[in-house]
Amino acid sequence: MKFVSQQIVNFLMYLILTSMKRAIFFVLLIAMNVASFCQNLVVNPGFETWTKITRPTGWTHVENCIKDSAYVISGSYSCMHGGSSSITSDLGQTIQVLPGKEYRLSLFNKTIIISTGKGSRIWCYWKDEENNSIDDPSTNDIMRPSQYFKSETWQQYDYVVLAPPEAVAFYLEVRTNTNSIAYWDDFVFEESVATMNHERDESPLAIYPNPAHNYLTIKSIHHLQYIVIQNFEGTTILSRNFPGEETVTIPVSGIPDGLYIIRIHTSEKLIIRKFIKKAY
Repeated sequence: MKFVSQQIVNFLMYLILTSMKRAIFFVLLIAMNVASFCQNLVVNPGFETWTKITRPTGWTHVENCIKDSAYVISGSYSCMHGGSSSITSDLGQTIQVLPGKEYRLSLFNKTIIISTGKGSRIWCYWKDEENNSIDDPSTNDIMRPSQYFKSETWQQYDYVVLAPPEAVAFYLEVRTNTNSIAYWDDFVFEESVATMNHERDESPLAIYPNPAHNYLTIKSIHHLQYIVIQNFEGTTILSRNFPGEETVTIPVSGIPDGLYIIRIHTSEKLIIRKFIKKAY
């Protein structure tokens, strides 16, 4: 009888453990799916790679940024950003966006005030197709606030902003004011799950080879109008009209190796993809 009871207990324990494993797997699966759609669009968001000690990779506008390992949120490095006694220092990069989509901006900052220093703050703009800054009253106060960051301990700042209809890019910039030293780490700029168009990722459109060497082929496009290729600084590398074509081949051998954004404009929607140009 004891043997039978132990068998029952063992069987019940097996069922409980199996159910727990399935529940954990289900939760992890959901988390992975959410993560796959929530792509951080910031290049080198945690300042882990540097071309030199004063130049973090991917950040195209860099003033007085120094590689630092003493104060970090995660990884090995952060940016120590100094404003001089008379000049504010800027740090920025351009990010491609979809008009009408909601985006989340998050960052970590700590600021040391010297003398009469004001501290640091974000200073961002939406950009249109001509790279002009867009005046958007609904997000101006969030993207260019009057208040400064002044905490000497790490603080996370989190914002949600809606891209205006004419926006094609977001210029992410942070500033450290005179007589202040700021530390920046772990930037995030991602499309909100609530407004994300999952159908975009399930499109039959195919781009190959990726990485591309000499040519990039785009197949199964419906109602194509034109295609624009841009680097991550927002500079247009190539722009061509392809009215009505369903398959196009674009020569890319003449552009530098790196990661690029390809904007596919159809009569119905805008499709954005990434591709890598890499020599043999």
